[in-house]
Amino acid sequence: MSRRLRACFPLACCVALLGCDREDTRESSDVKAASSITRSAAPGPSSRPKPPAPLPPLNVILISVDALRADGPWIGYPRDVAPNLTRLSKQSVLYSHAYALSSYTSMSLGGLMAGRYPSEVPRDGRATSSFLPEADFLAERFKAAGVFTLGVHGHVYFLGDTGISQGFEDWKVFPRIVLNPAREGAVVDPKLTDMLIEELGAHAKAKPDQRFFAWVHFMDPHFSYVRHPEQAAFKGSPYTEDTTPVPPGTKLSSVGQSLRNQYDGEVLHTDAQVGRLLEYIDKQAWSARTAVVLTADHGEAFGEHKSYFEHGFLLYDVTTRVPLMVRVPGVPARRIDTRRSHIDLAPTLYELSGVKAPPGLQGTSLVPELRGAAAPEQRDIVIDMPYTDQSPRRRAFIHGDLKLIVTETDKQPLLFDLKRDPGEQRDLSGDEKLLRPMLERFERFERSTPDYAAPRISRRQY
Repeated sequence: MSRRLRACFPLACCVALLGCDREDTRESSDVKAASSITRSAAPGPSSRPKPPAPLPPLNVILISVDALRADGPWIGYPRDVAPNLTRLSKQSVLYSHAYALSSYTSMSLGGLMAGRYPSEVPRDGRATSSFLPEADFLAERFKAAGVFTLGVHGHVYFLGDTGISQGFEDWKVFPRIVLNPAREGAVVDPKLTDMLIEELGAHAKAKPDQRFFAWVHFMDPHFSYVRHPEQAAFKGSPYTEDTTPVPPGTKLSSVGQSLRNQYDGEVLHTDAQVGRLLEYIDKQAWSARTAVVLTADHGEAFGEHKSYFEHGFLLYDVTTRVPLMVRVPGVPARRIDTRRSHIDLAPTLYELSGVKAPPGLQGTSLVPELRGAAAPEQRDIVIDMPYTDQSPRRRAFIHGDLKLIVTETDKQPLLFDLKRDPGEQRDLSGDEKLLRPMLERFERFERSTPDYAAPRISRRQY
């Protein structure tokens, strides 16, 4: 089948070898907590609370932000570069240790929309994957159930015939889009907010009683970075070339620190656009029956692992951990530190929308734990990078506090203890007592989750 346009999403690695770093030591104390849920004695049979009544079907607005790291001010980052996101986190159930399905956009978002690991989703073999018509995306199910589906985007990938738009009744892409808006200095997020507000208003006027699912993907935090002078007066402005390590305890090179300063400015800029959108939502009559979910497709690296910058290829936490905030009407705000994956988002969105989920989804709806039904239990986390024409097949597997990374072209996997070494600096794969049980668990997952046989287009030197 033909694909009319294929976007070129740059996967990233810097050529200079730089010093290794560790993640925010302030956050490491958070990692020690298995869960933020207050532990208390289980109530007796006579005092056990009744389960809450089912949620009414809701509108859902999914906000994803390209390259937004998990270590934002909502979990202690010292620069106040996201006041609106921090405010949203205090209105939401905040997952402090959420993981994307991959470390770059097409795989991460394709898997999210399908509710499956990217390797499972029918696709071609390119890094900027075109998903095939047989891929079963949630917008298709929503549309079939009578839910209005709206997507608003600002990158040429979303303009092309890549299959990611399957099921969207209204699909808007920033006009006059360039091939690489981030790298060519284009600023798109203010226009995306304008477009989404306009489309939501038009739908409410035309069909006020029809539920909707709306998805906007903000782009501006993606490299390369553009300065926004109108925000230079912001207190603690990240636009200064401050060499103070951020966050405390991290030893970024001068290049890495400078990039983080510029990135923080982009986050501040996009945060203002998210704030505009949230302000609009909160003023609408339909806001009381609308859930808002905010997350990212992946994080961003600034040299924490030698020459690794931006995202793509590797599966360290700096590029695979993402923010996740879920604001549901009537659900109290709280923080959950138990690790969770985007594999759970499709079942969650189906349940919030009152749409029946297809059978066989890999994830578990978060709605019961959002509503406090039980203390969240740990589940294994899988981060999946299928083979593409730009990368070998690579997967990360997290069980408990141990994280295994297996790459098809490497003889030896990597193994880290995320509790003792959240920055993933000390490889433990030489400890056979730790490695062998992890490999056995990983191999059981592999056997139970067969890949879609995407064509091997070419074999490049990785």
